[in-house]
Amino acid sequence: MDLITLYVIVLRLLHILGGVFWVGAAWMIAGFLYPTANAAGPEGTKFLQRLFQSRLPALISAAAGLNILAGLLLYWRDSLGLRVDWITSRAGLAFTVGGLSAIAAFVIGFAVSKPAADRMGALGKEIQAAGKPPTPEQAAELGRLGKRTADAATWVAVLLAIALITMAISRYL
Repeated sequence: MDLITLYVIVLRLLHILGGVFWVGAAWMIAGFLYPTANAAGPEGTKFLQRLFQSRLPALISAAAGLNILAGLLLYWRDSLGLRVDWITSRAGLAFTVGGLSAIAAFVIGFAVSKPAADRMGALGKEIQAAGKPPTPEQAAELGRLGKRTADAATWVAVLLAIALITMAISRYL
């Protein structure tokens, strides 16, 4: 096996495995964890606070970053250095739409979800340290943060669905 083939195999594995974890986590969070936590009321909020204090956000971020980096390198290789004739082909357009959807999901994750989740985790620690129920202001902030992260998670899940579908069919267009 030559080095180019090995390079492509490694990139594809990183891209697919990172994508599987990222998409699966996004769909699980948006489709099940947020709705269940919201239905559980204050206990659900505590669960989300603890979840955001765990390693899960860092693992999702790492998988997303790895997926994007490997995807960009594969895109560069497939497009022969961003040749317009490849990019404007049906397959190239589908890969472009999928890649841009994933990048948009990544940006939403870092620009909206991560800061809100970090604040939820920090606020949860403050409430735990105080040893009493949250103040009305803290409860209101938790509610706003919870809505922000849930809305962002929905957008990320939708964008990743677009990315997944376009990536799955691009080579066959």
